[in-house]
Amino acid sequence: MIQKLILTSLTAFLFIGCGGTTGGDDKKPVVVQGKYNLWEYMTPNASNTNTFNLSSNSVDSKYTTTYKVERNRVVEVADYAQGEETIYEKSTDKIIIKFKKGGKPNGFYEIKLTANINDVITKRSSSCRLSKHHDNFTIAGKSFQDVIEITCGSTPGFYQKGVGEIAQIEDDSGKNLRVLSN
Repeated sequence: MIQKLILTSLTAFLFIGCGGTTGGDDKKPVVVQGKYNLWEYMTPNASNTNTFNLSSNSVDSKYTTTYKVERNRVVEVADYAQGEETIYEKSTDKIIIKFKKGGKPNGFYEIKLTANINDVITKRSSSCRLSKHHDNFTIAGKSFQDVIEITCGSTPGFYQKGVGEIAQIEDDSGKNLRVLSN
């Protein structure tokens, strides 16, 4: 009999929940979720090394970027930027992107964790917007799927879900371009 009473009480507690309302007077902020989780697009799913082709003023070269992935943290190191690293840290509602040079902090910025098309993605006012989503995307003869385009000013960057950065057009002429090649 006591076990039945305890089970009934626990069941009622679970259905009612802990705490309650104060008659609708709570003024808690409503968190609006964007359609695209930027963490899923801007960082890879697993640690790896990517090779990029860089075309700058008609000169082609290659470089590699290594990603060390932990649960809510990704460290990116590119071989063309010796002694520098970019650190992505995911929190509840934002991504903090920190830069280090020579092992010392060298600036940071914060972007929203989620966004919709045409949203400004930075926590502070900027020109960086989630401008498009591409189901299929081709650039410099390479094809990618499920790609978002983030444009800052007139400079677009492209990020594939689960992969991270796949391409950057570094100038308005399109002559300075880097594209994931692996």
